[in-house]
Amino acid sequence: MNKHIKEVEKLLKDTGLENESGSIIYSGDSTLRKGECYFLGQNPGGNAEVYAGDTILNQLLNSGEFNEYLEGYWTGYSGKLHQSNILMMFKDLNIDVEKTFSTNLSFIRSGNTEKYKRDLKDDYEIFWPIHEYFLSVVKPKTIICNGAQPKEFFWKKMNILSNSYDELFLDQLYRGRQMKCTSFSGTIKAKGEKLTLQILSIFHLSKWPYEDYKKGILWLKSKIGEQLCQ
Repeated sequence: MNKHIKEVEKLLKDTGLENESGSIIYSGDSTLRKGECYFLGQNPGGNAEVYAGDTILNQLLNSGEFNEYLEGYWTGYSGKLHQSNILMMFKDLNIDVEKTFSTNLSFIRSGNTEKYKRDLKDDYEIFWPIHEYFLSVVKPKTIICNGAQPKEFFWKKMNILSNSYDELFLDQLYRGRQMKCTSFSGTIKAKGEKLTLQILSIFHLSKWPYEDYKKGILWLKSKIGEQLCQ
C-alpha cells in the first residue's frame, strides 16, 4: 500500500468518522505527491442512503487510480452539469485533471448543504489534520476552490499577505446576489512546515452552464499563468 494512503488511513480512523458514507481522494492515489495545484470542494455529493456502503475508508483503500471527474457517474441535470463544468474548467486553465490532487474539505457525502446531517464547519476542523498531511505532501503553490466555503475556510486559517486580495464579479445573479471569483495569497503551517499558497475561488460550478463561468475562468487563468500547473 502507498505509504501516504497508510498514513491517511491512520488519521482518518483518529476522527472516528471512517465508516460514514463518503469519499476522500477524488483523483488517483498517485496524485498524492508534490504538485503545483490542489483542487478543493466542499464535500462529496450524492445520496448518502444510496451510497451507504461506500464508506470514506473503503474509498480510500480501494479507489486506486479512479478519478471521480473523469470516471465517476454523476446523476441528474445538476450533477452532470457540475462534472462537465469541472472538466471544461481544467481544460481552459491548461491544467491536467489526471495529475492534479483533488479532494473536499469534508469527506462525508450529502446531496446538498441542507441535507448534510452533521455540523459541516465542525467537520472541516475534524478533518483538518488530514488536509494538513495532504498539503505537507503536495506542497501546492495554488489551491483552486470550487465554491465559497473552501475559500472562506482558508481565509481564516492563513496569514494573508497584504494587498493580495482581488476579486472579479461575474455577470450572473444567484438568488439576487452578484457572484464573484476571488484571489488572495498567504502562508499556512502544515505539519509544522510553512507553506505559501495562492487561493483562487470560482462560484460553485454546479449552478450555471459553462459559458456563464467563462469570464471567471479566464480571470483565474490570468492569475495563475498558463504554464504554472502543467
